[in-house]
Amino acid sequence: MRIQILAAAAAAMTLAVPVAVPVAMADPAGTVPVNQIPTLRPGISVLGASSAGVLYRVERPPYMGGSQWTYLKPTGKPAYQIPNEFNYLAGDKAYARYTTDGHVHYLIVGSTVVHRCDDLAQPAPAYVGSGTGSFTSFGWLSDFDNGVRVVADATGCRIAGRAPGVGSYNLAGADEKGYALIWEVGDNERAMEYRSYAAPDKAVAIQTAGHTKFLGGVDLDGDVITWSHLDYDAQGIEASFVVRSSTTGGPATVSRVEGVLIGNTAIAGDRTGWTGCNQDHADCRIGTLDGTVIPGSYSLASDGTRFLFDTYGSSPGIDALAGEQRTRVATVGLVPPETFEVSIGASTIAYVDNQLGMNGESPVYTLSRRSFGKTLALSAQTRLGQVGTRVVGRDGRRTAYVDTAGDLWIVRDDGVRSKVFDAVDDVAQVRSGVRLSGHRLLWVKGNYTGDYCPPWGCSPTYENLRLMLYDVRTGKSIDLGPRTNSRPMTLWGSYLVYVDASNRILRKDLSSGAVVQVKGAGSARVAGLDVYGSLVAWSTCTGIDNYGDCQTSRIAYRVMTTSSVVERASTHSGAVRLSGGYLVHSTQQTLDDTPLLKVWRLGSQTVTTIGPLGSPLGDIHDETLAWIGSDRIARLTPLAPFTARPRYLGNARGSASFAPGKGQAWTPEFAISKALPSCTVTITSGTAVRRTMSCATTVGAARVTWNGRDSAGRLLPKGRYTWTLTGADSDGSLLWWTGSANPIRGTVTNT
Repeated sequence: MRIQILAAAAAAMTLAVPVAVPVAMADPAGTVPVNQIPTLRPGISVLGASSAGVLYRVERPPYMGGSQWTYLKPTGKPAYQIPNEFNYLAGDKAYARYTTDGHVHYLIVGSTVVHRCDDLAQPAPAYVGSGTGSFTSFGWLSDFDNGVRVVADATGCRIAGRAPGVGSYNLAGADEKGYALIWEVGDNERAMEYRSYAAPDKAVAIQTAGHTKFLGGVDLDGDVITWSHLDYDAQGIEASFVVRSSTTGGPATVSRVEGVLIGNTAIAGDRTGWTGCNQDHADCRIGTLDGTVIPGSYSLASDGTRFLFDTYGSSPGIDALAGEQRTRVATVGLVPPETFEVSIGASTIAYVDNQLGMNGESPVYTLSRRSFGKTLALSAQTRLGQVGTRVVGRDGRRTAYVDTAGDLWIVRDDGVRSKVFDAVDDVAQVRSGVRLSGHRLLWVKGNYTGDYCPPWGCSPTYENLRLMLYDVRTGKSIDLGPRTNSRPMTLWGSYLVYVDASNRILRKDLSSGAVVQVKGAGSARVAGLDVYGSLVAWSTCTGIDNYGDCQTSRIAYRVMTTSSVVERASTHSGAVRLSGGYLVHSTQQTLDDTPLLKVWRLGSQTVTTIGPLGSPLGDIHDETLAWIGSDRIARLTPLAPFTARPRYLGNARGSASFAPGKGQAWTPEFAISKALPSCTVTITSGTAVRRTMSCATTVGAARVTWNGRDSAGRLLPKGRYTWTLTGADSDGSLLWWTGSANPIRGTVTNT
């Protein structure tokens, strides 16, 4: 088809429109990464190469597209990160075709300025597996019948001439001299032709030697064009063919490659390269038709004279192959793991990540913990073992988790483990998250309700959910009743807070049994809930989108010593977390946007954006926030100080009697809401003080050991003695969980 282009149109010019590129939000001052420790082999994809540089993408296991970073490395200069939308490199430009605004974006190699051209034709459709497709070193070829060549550079875009319309054809490849078209001629067979810009009306048939069935992996470089061919009918899928042909009408040469499904070809002068994997992707390699084969690589590009490919081992990166000479182009290195869950207590963070890599196609979940001081300086990591789910709870000296067999455990910092629940297939399993506070663990048991049998197979279901409360002191769980997934519940010390069927929020004191109403009934579903001391916080869905998610929300809290509720509007907010001075939640403008982590300072209108949030929400303890960034790295962030007096969470763990004459000692543990730098347990009989012991602690659990002797070392008579716990931090002296300032005391019997 002949297209007439007016001279004025051919000379048309439009300025490049700079695109606002999202700038990564800096972490708040004082933030420290928790597990940014390189341990994993990355996935590296070479997206394109030229004499100007190389474009590549780095992906973190489990290689599902969630954690990717795209880099552009100018020749002879360091690589730098660019947006992930860029997938093509030709000449000195990187291109992004499928963008949210519908326009092609491009940037010049060595620059971070992203441009777009709104007023000129967009690129022609490219055949699948066509390398750079319609992009070239000068710009791109436009689509449909009014085909033109668009030149794009740092000054803008313009039409440089015409290219006969692609029409019903697909573009197989293009470069600075011309382009190749491809179309189907029947039964998955294809035909190709070449046109140059110097003689655009002259079509040259490309010789295929009959190898065009299931054609892919096209590369075009001047007079040479290459592609791969899979003949499913005649050859099965155990072998591929690499075809090298001419754009001047010369004959094609065909080479058979055994055991590999070739996905890409590349041209480097008189050499032809290929890359592919076997059927299950367990064996990937790159090679050349003259015999070089390098196992373990799966992406390949050419800069015109060399092949560039991904490579692994102790130092993953990108290497170049020129003849038989192999050189390093870019070093990627190992990448840090992806964090899935965090839980924080006083001076310790526990987290689940995939630092041990993959087991086949599944990530290996690993539970670890690290301690930190006031400056958030972290100790060395302690790996607690592999876990079966992302569930983790942390408080005091204990961490709760679910192992690879599905059993629920609590492990102390000294390594002693206690089994909370023994899971049995087709009987009962742990469901949902856990909440560990003081000497109690809140968890959900799912009882077997039958098999779910879609067409691809059957699997057991555990939909009869029960809310369970485990007591560390007794080693027993009690059943609190049915658990409905849509109704959140939470625990802090002796307070259990839950939502009933009418969307009321109730708080129960587990020690006294007293129940008080926090919020009355309403039509808005309660989506998130948390409790801390006399504070209760929640979020409600005030507007539902088409997917059933909270489109508009209200974030609220109440100080239970008053009747007033403080609230504000939010969007797409669900879970909330609470400390003595902050309410933590997330927001999203739309579900396509990255969630932002927000911190609301209680008693004020101050809401601080912490940063882009990975999933899930994170956790808070006192003035330290634990969260997962959009890069899936766990972080600790210090928050501005607030005054919240430490609280005793109730029910000391330890024996009610002991026999010091038989060598026994009394070793109680007192659950505290915070670290206590000043802490004392006093033993008295009547009004006489018999012993005073320090219980200062950096974690939320205070301990002493009493051997039944007085301060002079004399063994005291048998009988009942009173213990009194006192303590303080910079915010004030120790209170009961209710806020009462009455003495914290109990008795122990010397037998």
